[in-house]
Amino acid sequence: MVKKIEVIFISDFYKKSVDLIDEGLIVIDNKGKIKIYNREAAAIFGIDPRIGPGHEAGKIKKGDIVLIADNALGRDDGNLQPKDLTELGAECTDFKRDDAFILIGKKDAKNGEAVYKKTEYENGNLSMTKEILKRKIKVEINFEKKLLQIKVDNKKYPFYFSLAAGNLVILDRETAKVKFYQTRGYTARKEDIKSILKGKKYIRKGPQGEVPKIYDKHISSYHPDSHIIKRLLKIAKGDEKGIKNQEAIINGVPTRCTMSSIKENDKVIGAMLKVEDIRELKTIIAERDKALNSKNYLEKQLNKREQRDEAFKEILGASEKFEKAKKMAYKASESISNVLLLGESGTGKNLFAKAIHNASQRKKENFVYINCASIPENLFESELFGYEKGSFTGALDSGKEGKLEKADKGTLFLDEIAELPLSLQAKFLHFLQSRKYTRVGGLEEKEVDVRFVFATNKDLEKQVRNGEFREDLYFRINVLPIYLPPLRERREDIPLLVNKLLGRINKKLSTNIKNISSEAMKYLMSYEWKGNIRELENVLERAINICDNEKIRVNDLPAKVIKQFSQDQRVKVQGIGSLEETVEEAEKELIQKVLEYTDGSRKKAIEILGIGKTSFYERLKKYDL
Repeated sequence: MVKKIEVIFISDFYKKSVDLIDEGLIVIDNKGKIKIYNREAAAIFGIDPRIGPGHEAGKIKKGDIVLIADNALGRDDGNLQPKDLTELGAECTDFKRDDAFILIGKKDAKNGEAVYKKTEYENGNLSMTKEILKRKIKVEINFEKKLLQIKVDNKKYPFYFSLAAGNLVILDRETAKVKFYQTRGYTARKEDIKSILKGKKYIRKGPQGEVPKIYDKHISSYHPDSHIIKRLLKIAKGDEKGIKNQEAIINGVPTRCTMSSIKENDKVIGAMLKVEDIRELKTIIAERDKALNSKNYLEKQLNKREQRDEAFKEILGASEKFEKAKKMAYKASESISNVLLLGESGTGKNLFAKAIHNASQRKKENFVYINCASIPENLFESELFGYEKGSFTGALDSGKEGKLEKADKGTLFLDEIAELPLSLQAKFLHFLQSRKYTRVGGLEEKEVDVRFVFATNKDLEKQVRNGEFREDLYFRINVLPIYLPPLRERREDIPLLVNKLLGRINKKLSTNIKNISSEAMKYLMSYEWKGNIRELENVLERAINICDNEKIRVNDLPAKVIKQFSQDQRVKVQGIGSLEETVEEAEKELIQKVLEYTDGSRKKAIEILGIGKTSFYERLKKYDL
């Protein structure tokens, strides 16, 4: 019994470990059966059906309304043929392979009942609107954005393609509800347009959908007709050698692949595929090639970069982990999707939230802050949604607008979202899905356009498992997660932060502490900083208050910092050598980091380092930088 428990624990631990890898990872045995398929691979190929608002399992029925946006007939739509469209009321002679088309039809309709538009080339966008069953329908193809979009009333069902794709939405003939929509991974799920139109059952989607059990299934059942998968099978049998960084299309997704065999006692027992999604890279390259000769585009990008740099100027750091967080925040500022900031207290979640807002198209609108932990549960609903006059004892006679109304067209930042009362999570989830709400005590339904940024220092996945946080709400808010590393994981950023904080604290206290000794800096860089940047600021403010000259020295630091350093917990960048050698090495590395952070701008580097121009250039020459 003990051994069985140990095996289960190791298996679970192993699965969680491979799920932490940033690349997609697929491992098969020499028979082609899947042994490992990590979370990133499932995300790349859309294996996880918990995407979108959701629909039940089912299949198409006679009379159901069919909406199609397809940029290449017969390519990545299940080999759809012109004759297949006759079942929807279209004339098959109007179509040929590789046509891009949009169509609004009905299952088992008569010839001529469907409406459609098509084009042979990507020489313009296609768009069509129609009212069916009292629903406003819009079907369109945007070749520039590589977007196939179907809109039902105000709900959008977008699908971004790289080479070819087919987007399909089906409305129930009786209720007019969306009974099927297309999402990433339809090839793996075998839910392409043709299969669905032919009556194949489709699975349940949305927050309540179930991730298929793919362990021990044959790789070709999820990735058919791919030359790279066929090669993976040969490598798993020892018939071919591995490959490295090769671009390939898998299930219609542009990827960069590395494959190698797995051996045991010099015998090949399987193969491993590491895969990276390069759709975004391909899109960026295509956009770059198209815009190289466009002056307006370049000017726009420059202004965008300046706006972004201005918004993020208060966020300092050049370490690898911190740069990754900033890059994700840059991307988030260009999107309208929900952002979830994850990190310990004091890591700068508030700064990131404001920067994302200020770098976005909503920067001129309100940025509204709510701390979910500081508002009593019985007042939270009225604080968020507002209330009408006379709603409860103590209510203002004029009523009061809620935070949602204040944030309309802008950004609402919900800090410590893990503290949102469980009793309110269902109502807030309903609002996120519909974007509609009513004030407390009110009858009028309101609608707002709000971009959300959430933050927490808790493990939300653990809270979901413990029943303390709704799983469906977690999936709603965890669209663009950004992890902010604690200060102990980016110690090389401490000199930059110290320089910035000294200036801020001097201004606050009307003092003139110019810098910090190299020895004191070593102590700061060796400390654990459980309170992160907030604790660093407190330590510096204390040091400035008791400092007797213009430079902070070791004796000005708190006992806890000195004690930890004395226990030989020294930072790795110090190395071993004389004090002079150590200081010079740290100084050289700091200047290199600052130059990387400023993209080579020496003027900005001088400002950040807080030294004179002559002194700066002397150091460049001294360290051959």
